[in-house]
Amino acid sequence: MSSDTIRALLVDDAEIEYRSLDRMLQKISTRRYRLDWAASFDEGLAAFRRDEHDVFLVDFRLGPESGLDLIRRAREFGVMKPIIMLTAYGDAIIDAAATKIGANDYLVKGEYDAVLLDRAIRYSTRNAQNLVDLNRSLAETGAVIRELKSETERRMVAEAEVSNVLRRTVAEQEAERRRITRELHDNIGQSVTLLLLGLGSLARCTVPGCEAAEKVDGLKDIARRMSMDLHRLAWEIRPAMLDDLGLETAIRQLTVEWSQHCDLSFDLFLSLGDRRLPHNVESALYRVVQEGINNVVRHAHASRVGIILKAWDNVVSCIIEDDGGGIADRPAGPTSDTAFSGLGLIGMRERLALVNGTLDFESSPGKGTTLFARVTL
Repeated sequence: MSSDTIRALLVDDAEIEYRSLDRMLQKISTRRYRLDWAASFDEGLAAFRRDEHDVFLVDFRLGPESGLDLIRRAREFGVMKPIIMLTAYGDAIIDAAATKIGANDYLVKGEYDAVLLDRAIRYSTRNAQNLVDLNRSLAETGAVIRELKSETERRMVAEAEVSNVLRRTVAEQEAERRRITRELHDNIGQSVTLLLLGLGSLARCTVPGCEAAEKVDGLKDIARRMSMDLHRLAWEIRPAMLDDLGLETAIRQLTVEWSQHCDLSFDLFLSLGDRRLPHNVESALYRVVQEGINNVVRHAHASRVGIILKAWDNVVSCIIEDDGGGIADRPAGPTSDTAFSGLGLIGMRERLALVNGTLDFESSPGKGTTLFARVTL
């Protein structure tokens, strides 16, 4: 809108209305108006397309055609300038219809003067500018929403790729653990056994009480310790029982192994029975139990550990609780795991997430810690 002259267009099929409105605008002293005239629907439409005016005044009836249709057409091809509907009838229905199709205001012929006309033009101009600003804000917001949606989709794809990589990595790790376990048992374990047999034969060929016999006995003790260490190491890497007999049996044996190396007492409530879970689920839950016990031994100063394993419908639940000192001075946050070693809570959660599982825990200083693992099959 020019700061000197406001260009207005009247679309009306009656020339007398143009003359009357022009005289009225000339009476306004605060601003200068220049009024142009379009005498038909088509002339008005052409003027709207040129978009050379600052404000448009459109009569409700344009011969056989409607000013409402003209305003609608103007808005459809992008005219955002203020538009005022002129009508001979002050009707709420017309007011609502005009507002709905995009008019900024409406005036009843014969009921307004120069002051009211000027006020209506100023109001419509502000209203139109507000709508322009609103549309711009909506467009910017829409662009931000689209970008966020696109970013969310990219992130979901990336997270899915990371999950697939983690899933493959865990599967490859477990496969490698099985291979190493077989290697320890079948090759190195058999070599140690043959070494023990050879040392036994050598001891029988040595004169009792001689220095060589004592050295052979010492070597046999070393070989026996090597055999025990190999057995323990193979068990820690990947117990064959987990693949052969299932999770429940593997957990029982795990607690037996730990009982031989620490002062913990274990209370087991395992109710899977003969039910076998998918291999990846059994591996994930076994690693959680293994890491949980390891953390209790290293940090909790506990005397008893309870392990509950149960399944119903398509859900498997595993609870590990101890009577130790709990986790003190734990920073706020659901994934904080400073009191845990090895995999830690984050590693446990990642393992369980790969099999559609979750992990939570409760802990209070002096009242022990309880882990809750849950997997939906």
